[in-house]
Amino acid sequence: MKKNTGICLILYFHLLILCQNTAFGYGYAKEEDPLIKVFKAIILYGRQADWSKVATEVNSIRDRTTDIYRIFKIDLKPRIDRAIQQQDFQTLANQMANLIFLAIREKFYYNRKEKLEILVRSKVRLRIAEEYYTILLAGNVRDYDVRHNTSLHESIHNKFVKTRDTLGSMGFLGTGSVKPDAEEFDTLTKEIETLLLKAFPYFETGEADPAQ
Repeated sequence: MKKNTGICLILYFHLLILCQNTAFGYGYAKEEDPLIKVFKAIILYGRQADWSKVATEVNSIRDRTTDIYRIFKIDLKPRIDRAIQQQDFQTLANQMANLIFLAIREKFYYNRKEKLEILVRSKVRLRIAEEYYTILLAGNVRDYDVRHNTSLHESIHNKFVKTRDTLGSMGFLGTGSVKPDAEEFDTLTKEIETLLLKAFPYFETGEADPAQ
């Protein structure tokens, strides 16, 4: 059996627990990011073998798979559809996890493209990317650390914290402003991506970042 099967099963059990919990908001007045909500629902309904509800949830995020394809040229839609048709929960979970990884990369991509020039947008995107990691992927990274005696989660967490500082600050009443550091942002986010690929070797990254 392939190694990624074991990884998928760990993802499966962690997400079942997460389905019972609430998480960070998105700026929607205490509501979760739509992708997080749908991801949890897909895992829950997949566990219950309620494939019609899985299909409904997947259909609600077609725009997200389209966005990912437009930037990274990875078409997850037919793979996800095939997993649903075959009622293959492991493959579905793997493809959805890959979607989350690419959604994180998407947030990084737009910040790079804008060179962090719009602080509010940059902060929101980074916050969402960190939420995707913390809520949906971090548990599996911790398990990877236990099994391989590594500290990937700590490294990823610390890099997210450092990345926040690269966004700069408007200061207060025109004083104490700090310019963004787009070069350091690029370095740190690429390191985050590399660390995630160590924990999830089956993730696909797509084409080279066109923002570079």
